Amino acid sequence: MSSLLTQLKAKQKREAEDAERRRAVRSTAQRLRRKIARDAAQAGGLDDLPLDVALAIESNPAPAKPEPAPAATTADDSVPSLIERLTAIRERIWRLQAMFAVSLSTDCALEANRYLQLFQALASQLNAKDPSKLEDLVRGHESLLLAPALPIRQSIPLSTQKLVEIRWEALTQPMRRPPKRPTVPDGLDQFVT
Repeated sequence: MSSLLTQLKAKQKREAEDAERRRAVRSTAQRLRRKIARDAAQAGGLDDLPLDVALAIESNPAPAKPEPAPAATTADDSVPSLIERLTAIRERIWRLQAMFAVSLSTDCALEANRYLQLFQALASQLNAKDPSKLEDLVRGHESLLLAPALPIRQSIPLSTQKLVEIRWEALTQPMRRPPKRPTVPDGLDQFVT
């Protein structure tokens, strides 16, 4: 009995020593990871690059930040200029609507909506300056040019539609299970067919 007790105490001592070694290794690994991360942050990440690339990066100055674009200046806000721009935008909207009618491309519909919003913004400027010219420009097409933009929904990809249909079919099909064999309580059920 005492030999079993000494063996148990020796085993517990070995396990405690192993656990202490593992803790020491883990803490050392964590310290090394922190040191490597700190060194990489200080070095700027050039240490892991090939020497030629690191030298080229160090020798070239950082690219200058691009100057912000000047505020969008409105071109010419005179009535003839607005009429010319609105006419071009109107033609573009018609072309995009026709392309959408043929191809059903959501890209065409989205672009037509963007041009329609631009048209309406410029039309409000022209309406403030000369309402009769705006009426001449949109006559006969008020429902297309002055209506709010149509909401365009992205279509569901065909592969997703097929996946959902197959899943639905799989869930609605009755499960065909093999019939259960009758169980005989006396242990002879293996002989029953």
